[in-house]
Amino acid sequence: MKKSTFLFVASVLLMFAEARSQGEKLIVIENADSLVARVVDGQSARELIGNVRFSQERVRISCERAVQFQETGNVQLLGNVVVVDDSLTMTFPRGMYFREERRAVAYDTVHLDDRSMTLSAHFGEYLIGPRKAFFRSKVVANDKESKLIADSLTYYRDDERTIALGKVEIQSYADNLTIRGGHFESFKKQDYSRMTGFPVLVKYDTTASSGKIDTLIVRSRVMEAYRGEADKRLIATDSVEILRSDMASIAGVAIFHTQDDSILLRRSPVIWYERTQVSGDSINVYLRRNKLDRVFVFGSSLAISRSDSLFPQKFDQITGDEMILHFGENGMERMDVNTRAISVYHVYEDSLANGLNKTSGDRIVMLWEEGKLSSIKVFGGVEGAYIPENLVQGREREYAVTGFVWREDRPVRRESDFTFTVPKRQDIKRN
Repeated sequence: MKKSTFLFVASVLLMFAEARSQGEKLIVIENADSLVARVVDGQSARELIGNVRFSQERVRISCERAVQFQETGNVQLLGNVVVVDDSLTMTFPRGMYFREERRAVAYDTVHLDDRSMTLSAHFGEYLIGPRKAFFRSKVVANDKESKLIADSLTYYRDDERTIALGKVEIQSYADNLTIRGGHFESFKKQDYSRMTGFPVLVKYDTTASSGKIDTLIVRSRVMEAYRGEADKRLIATDSVEILRSDMASIAGVAIFHTQDDSILLRRSPVIWYERTQVSGDSINVYLRRNKLDRVFVFGSSLAISRSDSLFPQKFDQITGDEMILHFGENGMERMDVNTRAISVYHVYEDSLANGLNKTSGDRIVMLWEEGKLSSIKVFGGVEGAYIPENLVQGREREYAVTGFVWREDRPVRRESDFTFTVPKRQDIKRN
């Protein structure tokens, strides 16, 4: 009875002292097993020991032991610290609570739970007024859809906005992908997020019929994700590079639509399929069960392939206003080239070069069987010419179609795709 009376009187005295000096910034001591007056580093203080609970406005704090400095009102928190602000709960072994700033600081290991998100880090602080949390050092945040790892993270509760810096890695469980970069911002209310700082996306597909894991790699300067139910999409901008097991490409902009399995390439796009390079003003890639199905090339469409490995200077070419590539289980099956179609194909006899055929028409259709070109059909306004090898050898570029450029910048895998290695300057291209 004496102990309870003492604590009640002490609490009333503390409340009265705080109310008189601080007004709205009152700290209310709700419970402690014992209270001891002390002097710490020349400052008057009171130590609360055992089952400590106190509050300031809506925030409630509990711990095993607390030391409050009378002049500043700040409270040192020790042992199983719990800070609660409506749905947010922070737990940590030791920290400080700053009365004037209404700020809780957590040291060592801090855990946060805010309904749909949990987080851990080695340091954290929470500002009560703006409802803003900051964490650094081995930050790991989880929600039901993804996991985020970063060097530091700032979380604005009211706006549901997150900013992560440093070595940022996001793992999406549903999509089986990882995005790495240096700066990440998420706006949950707007269903929008953005990664910069040389972002790299790596997506693993384990549904391939062959049983092999197919890997999609995307690099760019900026990646933006829109997660609205009507149109989920990822937009990669500036120096975009894409690699799949069956395709590689570069572009200034790439738009990935997840609902219809399409990739839209804009701003000087180029794609490579096996030994063939395809370019145009814009390219749309459509997938079926995560495999190439159709590729539409619009404006200045051009396909180039090395004619024969023994003759690296010879290139087969076909161009037109529009090009459609069709794919099946065994690769490319058909190519339709429409409007002002022109083809240049080298001829061989017994593995020896034997001139070239240059053909034009309103439409050209090429068919493949088992990975090999089986026929070429030309429709409408057909014109053709055969040029013998003695006129072709050493002068191959004179017979090239308009816009012919064989590129040497086909994307390849890098170590930095799977780590946080900063790309070398010569590896960085701009489109």
